[in-house]
Amino acid sequence: MLQKCQLAFGLVCCLLLIQPLTGFAVEEFKVSEYGKGEQIWFEAEAFDERDSEDVYKLGKGEKAVKPADGAFGDIITNAGGKGWILYNFDISRAGGKAGDWRFIGRVINPSNHSDWLWVLGDDSDKISRDLNNPPVVFVRPDHIIFEENVPAWAWMRTGDFGKDGGTVNELQDGENVMMIWTRQSSLQVQYDVFCWSSDLEYQPTDEDYEKAKEKTLPVEPDGLLTTTWGRLKQ
Repeated sequence: MLQKCQLAFGLVCCLLLIQPLTGFAVEEFKVSEYGKGEQIWFEAEAFDERDSEDVYKLGKGEKAVKPADGAFGDIITNAGGKGWILYNFDISRAGGKAGDWRFIGRVINPSNHSDWLWVLGDDSDKISRDLNNPPVVFVRPDHIIFEENVPAWAWMRTGDFGKDGGTVNELQDGENVMMIWTRQSSLQVQYDVFCWSSDLEYQPTDEDYEKAKEKTLPVEPDGLLTTTWGRLKQ
């Protein structure tokens, strides 16, 4: 009996250690209701996955490049080569519902070194992590983002020289997945904060981001420990 209890306790501990890894990396984010819709905001360094530590890198944390003055925390940049970076986010935490949302980024990009944006459900229905077999055939302008000359921090809501490009996407209720795939981005590019807005005409400001309501995801679903422990005892 003692051995059975010890085994059950050990399994519970393992589950508690593993569980955060199966949730979101975007655990800290902000929400708001500006304009005529809802917004969810998260910093670029709060990614869930990336294909390699050698391509999309933290500016300060991984010494890829010094973040430009005025950055909110660290930044993400492209240290060279082809790669991808993935984010999970839940629009229900902002009170949002399925429909068209606009992707907006606080970026520096002085030489219009753009990237591709892919969104699960809007662009295709399966995630691919294979650099040689991306989840969709990327085409301009359908998937292009940040093809703009941005010498200083700015909130860019267009994707292809003033046009939407790949910025407007149909999001699903609840959880969504987005991936940024390399097109041209380089060390010149700095990604600071990302925003999704259900008001397609909304133009963010630094003050809006600062005043948005901070949110965090729960460390574990309610009742996980009790439920797991009860099942193991049986």
